Amino acid sequence: MNFLHKFLFRKEPVEGIALFRILISIMLIFNALLLVPDLPDFFGEKGVVEYWGPSGFQGSNLFSFFKPTLFNSTWILWLHLCSAISLLFGFFTRSSAWIGFITLSSLHYYNPLILNSGDTVLRLMLFHLGFSQAGKAFSLDRYFSRGAGLAPRVPRLEMPWAQRLIQLQISFLYFSTCFYKLEGRAWAYGEATYYTSRLWDFERFPLPYVFDHLWAIRATTWGSLIIEFALGTLIWFKPLRVPVILAGVLLHLGIEYTMNIPLFEWIMMSLLVVMLEPRQGRALALWIQARLAVLRPEGLPFSVKRKL
Repeated sequence: MNFLHKFLFRKEPVEGIALFRILISIMLIFNALLLVPDLPDFFGEKGVVEYWGPSGFQGSNLFSFFKPTLFNSTWILWLHLCSAISLLFGFFTRSSAWIGFITLSSLHYYNPLILNSGDTVLRLMLFHLGFSQAGKAFSLDRYFSRGAGLAPRVPRLEMPWAQRLIQLQISFLYFSTCFYKLEGRAWAYGEATYYTSRLWDFERFPLPYVFDHLWAIRATTWGSLIIEFALGTLIWFKPLRVPVILAGVLLHLGIEYTMNIPLFEWIMMSLLVVMLEPRQGRALALWIQARLAVLRPEGLPFSVKRKL
């Protein structure tokens, strides 16, 4: 119990979860912009599907209170985009996360046929960010609080339980993915990447030789499973954490190169940032800040310098 208490409630730096907030916000903005051209087809009265109607808990579905029309879909999408931009800059951070969660959930209720796992991940991350301390660093909330004398020069340590819940969610995501894949013959026998490489509708760039030889197909198939298993389990061992995260990044970059699944791999790589320990996340955030400061000699407005 003492370990569990330290794991969830020992105060930690907030810069890592703030960096994660920024990355997820960028993904949300791009995701919303990708929906704009197809808004009438996906969320209109004359679209390719009708509104699916109520199902399950409807508290986060605005279409339970407003008619499922193109006009209402449009303002909900633009409200969602505004909330994502507000979340990016850390302006009313928690409120922005909750507004983003409700508006995105509403659109997902309207037309679940266009969704992939990345959409589910974005929705879940918004829910968790609504409870987090992600607005305590690199944010306008902090900037205005400092101006009013309500925040210290350096962000305070905060309890990381919301970040821990995000980490547990991501860990379970990878572990369950590996587990369910092993139930299929293609993954267990090392043949899966042969079939995925033949999905021409998803092809981005060809990778000669690799998917034409059995040994390479088995290596990529089983290698993917090993990395996903490691991201669900071995990542919790501190000496292995960074190497496992780097392996995960390489896996997703490889999929991004070969398959055209808009934003999905970038969303997953954004998740891996939050899997760092809060102090490691802080070190990464400070390293990025230092690189940006070189481009802006007068320094950044959200200084968080502190001895590591």
